Amino acid sequence: MSRSRMLALTLFTLAAVTPASVRSQGVSVLTLLPTDGRQLRVGSEATGALSTVDYISPDDDLLEAWALEGRAGQTVTVDLLSDAFDARLYLVGPGLPETRMDDDGGGGCNARLTVTFLENGTYTVVASSSRYETGTYILRVSDQPEPAPTYGCGDVNPAALAELPTDGRMLEVGGMGAGILGSRSRIVQEGRAGEAWQLNGTAGQRVTITLQSDDFDAYLYLTGPGLDEVLTDDDGAGDLNSRIDTTLPTAGPYTVVASSLGSGEFGAYILRVEEAADPNELPIEGRIVGLGQTVTGQLSYRDAAILEGRPGQVWGFDATAGQSVVIDLRSDAFDTYLYLIGPGLMEPLSDDDGGDDQSSRLTVTFPETGTYRIIASAYSSGSAGDFALSVSSR
Repeated sequence: MSRSRMLALTLFTLAAVTPASVRSQGVSVLTLLPTDGRQLRVGSEATGALSTVDYISPDDDLLEAWALEGRAGQTVTVDLLSDAFDARLYLVGPGLPETRMDDDGGGGCNARLTVTFLENGTYTVVASSSRYETGTYILRVSDQPEPAPTYGCGDVNPAALAELPTDGRMLEVGGMGAGILGSRSRIVQEGRAGEAWQLNGTAGQRVTITLQSDDFDAYLYLTGPGLDEVLTDDDGAGDLNSRIDTTLPTAGPYTVVASSLGSGEFGAYILRVEEAADPNELPIEGRIVGLGQTVTGQLSYRDAAILEGRPGQVWGFDATAGQSVVIDLRSDAFDTYLYLIGPGLMEPLSDDDGGDDQSSRLTVTFPETGTYRIIASAYSSGSAGDFALSVSSR
C-alpha cells in the first residue's frame, strides 16, 4: 500500500475511533502529517507542489504539511496561492480550540487564514487541493499582509486584466478596431486567448461595446476606474458575439479585452464602441399600441441596447392624464422585461416577472397627457424571439 493510501486509511481510522470528548478538545488528525523538513517563517514565502504521491485525506484531498513556529500573542496571515488548483488551507497547533480552515478567502481560488497564536510552539500549516488536483503553489506568511483581492474563484483577476499590454491598440467612442487572436496572444483566463485595447471615455457616458467574430465564440471583458467588478459578456450580441452596455463611472482609460470563450480558439475579430441609446430618443417607427389592443413583435440582437444593456423595442401609447391601464408583455421565447417612460415620469417604470410565469406587467396611472414609450425588452442581454404586448383598462 502506498504511503498516501496508508495515511488516508490511518486518518479515517483515527477519526472514527477517537472519542468525541477528545475531538471536542480540538485534537486534529492533520497533526499526523509529517512536514519532512518543510519549514515556514514569518515574513517570507516558500514554494511547493502537490502531486499524486502526496498524502490523501478521506475526502480525496491532496495534503502537504509545513511547520511554522509561533509565539503566544503573535498574529500572522498565511496565504496559499496557486494557478494550478483550487487552494484549501488548514492550520492546527497548540492552544487552538479547533482546526482553522479556508477555501477562497485569498481572492480568486486562493486561500487565506489569519490567526493569533495562543501558545508558543510548532504549528502545522497544510496546503491542500480538492479531488486530486495537482500543481505548484506558494505559501506566504506575514504579520503585515496586503489586503486580499476581492474577486471570487473562477473570476478573472481585475489587476491582471488591467495590466495586459495594449501595444498601441486604442478605441474611441464611435469608432472600431480590428485584430487577430493567435497562439501568441496573451492568456486571459481559463486558457482563453485575449488582446487588450485602451478605451478613452468620459464620466457618465453610456457606451455599448460589441465584439464580433466569424472564427470563434466571442467573450468580452471591460475593467477600469470606478467599476466595482470586471464586466463580461458571452453572447449578448447574438450569433456567438458579445456586447457590454454600461455607464462609465469616471473619466480615464478603460481596458477592453477581446477574447474567445474556449481555449485554443483563434481568428479575426472586430470591436465597435458606440454611445448607448437614450431610451427617450429611441424611434417608435410607427409601432403604436392602442387601449384594448394586443400587438406582436420580435426582439433581436439588432435592437438597440437600452437600460442595463438589454435589447429593447419601443411602442408608443397615447395617454391622457389620470388614465389608469395595465400593460402586459408575454413571450414563450425569453424571460420578458418591461419599461415605461414618458412625460411626468421622473424615472423609468420597470417590471420583470409581475405577470404570469416569466411575463411582465405594469399597472400605471399616467401623470400627464402625451405619448408614452413602452419598451418591450428581455431580462438577459442575449435574448431574442417573438412577444405579445397588450394594454388594457385598469
